[in-house]
Amino acid sequence: MEKHSTGYFGSDGINCDWNDMEKAAISAISRSLIEIAWYFGPQGLNGECCENLTLPEFIALDKVSTTPHCAVQDVGHALGFTKSGATRIVNRLEKKGYVQKLKSHEDGRICCVEITKSGERVLSSADSRYLEQFHTIAEKMPEYTVADTVKLLTAMAKALKG
Repeated sequence: MEKHSTGYFGSDGINCDWNDMEKAAISAISRSLIEIAWYFGPQGLNGECCENLTLPEFIALDKVSTTPHCAVQDVGHALGFTKSGATRIVNRLEKKGYVQKLKSHEDGRICCVEITKSGERVLSSADSRYLEQFHTIAEKMPEYTVADTVKLLTAMAKALKG
């Protein structure tokens, strides 16, 4: 976000002058995001969405599944963890049978992580549960807001990742 004389502008050029936005609205947005995170996290699905995965393990497994030749450092970056912290998460995933560690074909000093069939099943199961939950929520929303919500939340997630 860049500061200009007329306020703050996001990367899409939308004016985000926080001085004009009521503090109550910011608080409501914050609390809504916390509530959404709670209901879409493992607790909101009674701990059943992700089998025996913690949230960091789930995020790491998702990163491994979408990143060819995924280095342990890539997992760390996705989580905001050090390489050492990422290694601990990867080791736990490996112990559970969801990933396997391999030496990089290009540089033998680099450890790459690949998802196993068991890991793919866990992610697929979680995706199904979240899709079902989102469908239930979307049915309660006016139709036009579903697309807007997806667009807004996707943009916010991208902004958070940097």
